[in-house]
Amino acid sequence: MSASRRRRLSRFAGYFVALLLVSAPLAHAQTETEAPRDTSTAQVPDDEGGGGPGGVRLPSLPESPSSRLRPGLFLGDEFRYGNLMLPLRVLSDIVAIPAGMALWEPHDWGAFSLVTLATGALMFPLNHPFDARIQRSIQQALGPDHFRVWTPVGDVLVNAALWAPMVGLLAWGLANNDIRAVQYVSLTVEAFAVTQAFHLTFKLLLGREGPRNGQGLGRIFGPSESFNLFPAGTPSGHTASLYAMMGVATAYLDNLPLTLALHAFGLLFAATIVMDDYHFLSDVIWGGAMGYAIGQWVVKHRASKGGASAKGGPLFMVMPMVTPRGGGVSAGFRF
Repeated sequence: MSASRRRRLSRFAGYFVALLLVSAPLAHAQTETEAPRDTSTAQVPDDEGGGGPGGVRLPSLPESPSSRLRPGLFLGDEFRYGNLMLPLRVLSDIVAIPAGMALWEPHDWGAFSLVTLATGALMFPLNHPFDARIQRSIQQALGPDHFRVWTPVGDVLVNAALWAPMVGLLAWGLANNDIRAVQYVSLTVEAFAVTQAFHLTFKLLLGREGPRNGQGLGRIFGPSESFNLFPAGTPSGHTASLYAMMGVATAYLDNLPLTLALHAFGLLFAATIVMDDYHFLSDVIWGGAMGYAIGQWVVKHRASKGGASAKGGPLFMVMPMVTPRGGGVSAGFRF
């Protein structure tokens, strides 16, 4: 077999492996709602720990006491917020999400198929994919001097704007022993971390050019070239990260106006990434669907009922400390 033919087969193999693996983050399996543990002994009273900054109340998660979740790997009360610390929840999520494919329902496969077909259609034909043609048309229409959001400075500012409210909400929750607020931030960080794990895995497996690489044709080289192309590649990490945060917010807060506003912002966010020649259209579709599904999954399977922590106790503690050379204070918080 000639070397050129082996390279072509390697590209095809990398592409199809990545498309098969994209099913992992779209884990909307187990349609019956998992009944969170009974935390009545640790439940926050109605007049305590229920408000966010400015007195805005963070709603409790909806309860479905009559419905049960079918067993699944690394699912159950012992893996929820308050029973398992954040790093271990992230590791269990990375295994539990793809394992949940065995319990998918028809509508889960329908959602997966829709995203896969849309992404795959845009990435074919491999020598000159449809999304590369779309990208070239957009750049020709905008011209080389159009305003760009995604510059090195813009990247820092956008990410700071996304995470600054999370830091503020965490500080508020710790200072006021607001368990619901702290849980919301914890679940957001969890979804973000899991999304990064899957996004990086797929990007490195696929090894696809970005719009600014080579001739902007989005060629697929497989794992052998992925590190040379990084951080370019498929899917879009920016879009996946934002939609993971959105998935947590829409599931946890369960507010229709907020959900509509977040989706409008998400579409604008994704559009700027394509317009600024950061990613192809297929990259943002894949990344957005993956991140949103992970965010929703994390709230469904890892949130504690009503935001209560099963272990109880204060969220933030300052304690005296004695050492052989003197004394001092130590501080810590539960997350």
